[in-house]
Amino acid sequence: MNCLSDFIKIEYRYLPSTLYCLVVVSLFFYFISKTNKKRYFSYLFFILSLISIIDIVLLIKESDIFLEPNKTFSTEFGGKSFRPTINETSLHIRCFEYNSNNGAEKTIIFEAGTPFYSTIWGNVLENLQQQQLNNSNNPMNKIKQYCIYDRYGYGWSDLKYKSNRNKGVNAIEAVNDLKQYLELIGINDHLILVGWSYGGILSQLFASQFPSIVDGVLLIDSMGLTDLTDTFLVNLINQGINSFKVLKYILPSGITRILTPLFPLSSGYLQQSASIELSDSLKYSTDLIYQSFNNIDASKNELSIIFDSINQLNDMIVNQNNLFGNSEYLGNKSLVVLTATQDCAPDWINIQFEMTHYSSNSVQIVNNSTDHFVPLHASQSIVNAISLCIVLSN
Repeated sequence: MNCLSDFIKIEYRYLPSTLYCLVVVSLFFYFISKTNKKRYFSYLFFILSLISIIDIVLLIKESDIFLEPNKTFSTEFGGKSFRPTINETSLHIRCFEYNSNNGAEKTIIFEAGTPFYSTIWGNVLENLQQQQLNNSNNPMNKIKQYCIYDRYGYGWSDLKYKSNRNKGVNAIEAVNDLKQYLELIGINDHLILVGWSYGGILSQLFASQFPSIVDGVLLIDSMGLTDLTDTFLVNLINQGINSFKVLKYILPSGITRILTPLFPLSSGYLQQSASIELSDSLKYSTDLIYQSFNNIDASKNELSIIFDSINQLNDMIVNQNNLFGNSEYLGNKSLVVLTATQDCAPDWINIQFEMTHYSSNSVQIVNNSTDHFVPLHASQSIVNAISLCIVLSN
């Protein structure tokens, strides 16, 4: 792969980085030629120039990771990446075969929380691969394949609104588009939706929009209607939006390579903590892609519309109540609510339990050994919950 040509192809991250580098290098030579009183500025611009040059060299070297998801997934996880395209916008979906027998019909679709994407499911992928045994009594053998994907702007997916990079994609729009993308790669029935955090909102709305193709839903510490009145969460999300705005402005300088380890896990950065048990290749790719305009815009925009999306779910449930006098919008579809209790609000278990009312065929699983980051810290509990979801769907 020609690194220089790849450097030119990959988003507009590189033009501002190159221009910034030229500016600070020029300022370095300008101040070094001045009197001693001003020459101390040359030391500052020398450091900034060095950081910028190193950043550009690394971007050229790492360009194949931006372009090709196989560089991240193939060696350890296998699978096949698809890039279905609608209106010149591609979505990255990677699928893994589980059971090729005729009796296997279900497709698991994993929906990540904000601001994460396909790489966050690495530990779950490893657990699923360990489960691939030909045992007719094992409900997991009903799984034909499982798929991870990147929402617009994340990972290896395009931004939907390229001409207006500040425009977010609300939940209804996102799930309607996802259905079309899945159909383009032949996925159109027997879905088990696995949604973590904000992904739980998307999974619920997908199931309500397209009930005929969904067999079950697994909600992992999902966001919900009570988040609309959670002042702490509102402030946290506003802080996140502002952080991504600042990060975008300093991105061309290359300084983000130094600063991102200071960002908390909830910002989407993984490598700053050795305690995070995840494949090194996934950590590396995640942290690299984290430092891209697409990823930052996608994160900022999604946080900006997150409450609009929850309101869409609220409107749907209110309508269900008005029409039928209950909140069982999923009918008798399989619904499993997996709840993490570490570092949670005092009434979190009860808040999560309310979600079981969305189906007459539901169960709550409480995991006391993990915090909100269940895909990272308790991946086997997700696999167990998927198995239960399949049992309930039969």
